[in-house]
Amino acid sequence: MNMLIRQARVLDPKQQLDCVADVHIKDGKIQSIGHNLKSQVDQVIDAQNHILCPSFTDLLTYLRQPGNSQQGTIASETQAAASAGFGTLLPSPDTQPCTDSTAVLELVQDRAQQAGFCQLLPVGALTQGLKSSHLSNMQRLSQAGARVFSNAGYDFADNTILLRCYEYAATYGLKIFVQARDEALSNGHMHSGALATRLGLNGIPVIAETLAISRHLQFMQHTGVSGHFQQLSSADGVQMIRQAKAQGMSITADVDLAHLCFTEQQLHSYASQYHVQPPLRSETDRQALLAGLADGTIDAIVSAHQPHEAAAKQAPFADTATGMAMYDLFIPLLLTLEGQANLTIDHLINALTHNPASIAGSNSHRLTKGAIANLCLIDPNQQWHFDTHQQQSHGANICLNNMSHQGRVVLTLQQGRVTWQTS
Repeated sequence: MNMLIRQARVLDPKQQLDCVADVHIKDGKIQSIGHNLKSQVDQVIDAQNHILCPSFTDLLTYLRQPGNSQQGTIASETQAAASAGFGTLLPSPDTQPCTDSTAVLELVQDRAQQAGFCQLLPVGALTQGLKSSHLSNMQRLSQAGARVFSNAGYDFADNTILLRCYEYAATYGLKIFVQARDEALSNGHMHSGALATRLGLNGIPVIAETLAISRHLQFMQHTGVSGHFQQLSSADGVQMIRQAKAQGMSITADVDLAHLCFTEQQLHSYASQYHVQPPLRSETDRQALLAGLADGTIDAIVSAHQPHEAAAKQAPFADTATGMAMYDLFIPLLLTLEGQANLTIDHLINALTHNPASIAGSNSHRLTKGAIANLCLIDPNQQWHFDTHQQQSHGANICLNNMSHQGRVVLTLQQGRVTWQTS
């Protein structure tokens, strides 16, 4: 690949780089960044008024394989991720079977390598079968490529098991990802409040999150394990992370895009596409999440992409599966956040590039001469209509279908190879 991208807004917050420039890419690397570059190339892309930035790292996605290929495959969902500008993914260990063995880890990595759209950094299961009763062989899984460990959304009934997990991880310097939910209190279908009462749905109170956050913070402080909190959903949860960081705890946190964009009000007509876990909460909670992202309390944005077949959402609301397929509309939704709670495009790009890469312990993609060309090119002004013919993910559970949107990834490069390009 020998390509020249002309007149793009070159944006890399890690390097405090924000300028209009040309970028020459050859042999998988960035050869030069400058003005009016003169090079013999195979392809010239006019990128005026486009944003060129490092490709994104997603700390939470559900690729379904092995076990649920009717909902999506590693090939289909990594291609969908590339269409949203992602180059590196950390898939949830919640597959069938889960990633509690080296065989499953190797299978996932092999399938991703064969597909060729994204780099996968495997997440090992914290416990055997994610059943919270016996520790997985974390050291062996780490040697097989697991970067971090998670129990997905499964809670621990026994504090002794949780303590042993954290002690083991701390001993070997392994990082733990936590989805903080109290299992008993999370036995509901939407945010607990007046709307849930009117709709006749069981509510999930904020304390389902904050009680679990408090518990995990104490275990992290006791053991010294490196911890990362996933999918914060509440103002109280943000404040607890803010206070823990102020006290010197070495923790990080993320929020998924749906919770930055939507609230419980989307559920007025029992719209099952918005049935997610943790639930969409109030506008006050959403504003607190945005503010937490702006002030650095929240370090990263994740997709929490969770594809389902159509039947999974075609039932009474309480009986539908939780989760949204997010990749197809990730960029239009992301761009709506600019300007809210003083968020800049730099905040948003940093929360998808350098920060999550650092949390994952991987090399951050950089926009500098000599770096590997892991890049995405975004046209923030492109108007386009989304329908099933445009869809990349196999998931049928996509919100805002058959609507016009603004903003789209037009090019994604992985090690200098084109993994996505609009026609």
